[in-house]
Amino acid sequence: MELLSRAEAAKLLGVTDRHIDRLAKREGLPVVRMGRRVLIPRCELEKWLRARIEKGGGNGQKR
Repeated sequence: MELLSRAEAAKLLGVTDRHIDRLAKREGLPVVRMGRRVLIPRCELEKWLRARIEKGGGNGQKR
């Protein structure tokens, strides 16, 4: 299982590290906390993103 740092996930999605935190808190982005580190399983990130695209929530608008 590949784990991404917040910075790596942010770069992949084209957002800031802080936005990754918001997505985890408000939008259900799956994260794994190891002590103070926040890691994002790449496969779970891809599933989460696919689900948001299929549901039409990938454009930043609330539905």
